[in-house]
Amino acid sequence: MNEDIREVGNALIEGATKAWDHLVQQIDEMLGWSPVPGSVPGLRRPSAMADGELRTALRAVASRLITGIDPPSQASFPVDDDARWRFNLPATPRPHLQQMFIEASDSFGLAVAGLDHHASAADLALVGRLAEILARARWLIEPSDAGQRRERGYALTERAIADLRRAGERAETVAHEDQAGDDQAGLAGEIADRAATMEARLVELRQEDGLAAVPVPKRRKLVQTYLPGSEAELFALLSAAGPRPAVAPSALFYREAGTGDALFNFERLHVVRAYWLARATALYAGVCVAAGPALERADWTEHVARAESGLRPLAAETGRRYRQRLQRGLHPGL
Repeated sequence: MNEDIREVGNALIEGATKAWDHLVQQIDEMLGWSPVPGSVPGLRRPSAMADGELRTALRAVASRLITGIDPPSQASFPVDDDARWRFNLPATPRPHLQQMFIEASDSFGLAVAGLDHHASAADLALVGRLAEILARARWLIEPSDAGQRRERGYALTERAIADLRRAGERAETVAHEDQAGDDQAGLAGEIADRAATMEARLVELRQEDGLAAVPVPKRRKLVQTYLPGSEAELFALLSAAGPRPAVAPSALFYREAGTGDALFNFERLHVVRAYWLARATALYAGVCVAAGPALERADWTEHVARAESGLRPLAAETGRRYRQRLQRGLHPGL
């Protein structure tokens, strides 16, 4: 029985390792990156760094990236939606990518600050959000044809409208069960009316543009297809970075293997924090690569490439140490 657990655990670890390698390789191929020969002057080899030093070095790489990208500056690059669409939800590819970039920037900034100052498993949900944004952005820009991209933009809008409609239905149910006042009941009705209006207008735009209605792939399919390889879903299942974190991953990876002592706020777990900093940085870089051309931000390429040159050797060493920790955690006491 114990041998079976070890074999399954080793297979999961190998899958997560491949997912990381594929992610870095995909970004490399997009930008034409190649490993930087030699070491950075004044910086010790990652293999000679203590865990805390690795975390500090990765924190510096992440900070330089988001400082160089400068998300607030995107406000000076207005992205207009189709004039026929008068609602706040984005409808066409550029506004969708703008919104994805804004959300990714918020998630990345919070993840970096959290993992640095008051790290906890809750911060990993932000890394999961980055992964989902990147998968959707890659799906949106996959076709080179402008019409097909617009079809996918409309599909994302339709998905958002459906989510809004469900929120209205839940509000209506709660109002009915709690016998709420007219204000809450009225809000549920307003949400339903607005969702119906937007849905009807979106159908009209599709007909006017001669475009087909295409479905947005389910999250599992998006992650498997647009994040590295079939092991990408394994990454979400292995960690608390999925959208529905469970107790088991935290108990497995964020407790002392020998004593079972819970390490609140990732106490002493510098390599764990460094690993997720590296993950978050690579995912955010991927979002910038995906959104940059459509948002006319050619300047992002240089900042992302500079970040990768510092990220690659640090991430490789951090990943090696993190895998060792996983192997120590997958013990017969599971």
